[in-house]
Amino acid sequence: MTRNKRIVVRVNQDEYEKINGYAKSKDLSVAEIIRDYIKRLPKNPD
Repeated sequence: MTRNKRIVVRVNQDEYEKINGYAKSKDLSVAEIIRDYIKRLPKNPD
């Protein structure tokens, strides 16, 4: 699947450190962590 859309999210220093540290602990990129969370969202939110 081609990824051609971009999402920009501003976070504070604490949020950045939290997600970056988590990604490093799992040997993944921050983008991979966020994509995984997106995949877990319900397909048809009500």
